[in-house]
Amino acid sequence: MEFPRKVGYVTGRLGTIRSDKRGGALVEFAVTLPLFLMLITGIFSFSMAIYQKLELAEAVAAGGRVLAADRGDTDPCKTTAAAIAASAPTLRSSGLTYSFSINGGTATGATCTGSAGASNMLTGHTAMVSAGYPCSIQVYRFSFPGCTLASTIMEQVQ
Repeated sequence: MEFPRKVGYVTGRLGTIRSDKRGGALVEFAVTLPLFLMLITGIFSFSMAIYQKLELAEAVAAGGRVLAADRGDTDPCKTTAAAIAASAPTLRSSGLTYSFSINGGTATGATCTGSAGASNMLTGHTAMVSAGYPCSIQVYRFSFPGCTLASTIMEQVQ
């Protein structure tokens, strides 16, 4: 006569072994939770860098419009740098770097003199603004070095 086996038990040569699966989901959750949290915080860190890049691009576009229409100013680069810093409130203005090219003359920094000065702002010619910002992507104390955000725009002087 054969006896029916109980569900959840395994019988073998060594006797009856109980196989309980009630805590399996908890163990799987405990194993995958740290990986899931690392993934979420990594996505959050990279999304902050993307947000800063978009903010920098919008600020440079606003600065380019200011530069294109700023022909009567003695230092249009200074006015443009101030407009970029004002258009990017979440970026530290001390971290922003600027580069200007006005009708072939170049200037680096927040002011322009000489070949990139106001005397070179001729109607119909081009003016280019570039700005850079150091980004810091950090996930659980691991930092990705060498990350620099940059944006450039070219406008026609009005």
